[in-house]
Amino acid sequence: MGGATLEGQRKESIWVLMRKQRARRALAKKIMIRPKKSLEATRRPSRAIHKRVKTLKKLVPNTKSSSEGLEGLFMQTADYILALERKVRVMQTMVQVLTENDCV
Repeated sequence: MGGATLEGQRKESIWVLMRKQRARRALAKKIMIRPKKSLEATRRPSRAIHKRVKTLKKLVPNTKSSSEGLEGLFMQTADYILALERKVRVMQTMVQVLTENDCV
């Protein structure tokens, strides 16, 4: 009879271990899987990003073609910013030169 109880205890301990493993898996799923509210929240930023990209395309000239994707848009934006900075420097230099000539 002693062997039967040990075998019963062993089976019981296996069932206990399996229950613990299931509980751990369920907890891991709860942690890893987002609730529906979070999934809706993740969609909102993508809409906001899409709206901002559309606005950026309107601000930067000659960005009508979407074949280059976001990387191309960002490169065009960077080039446009550099061109604007150059124009500002030229205008500042012109103002400096003109004010110096007026003072003399």
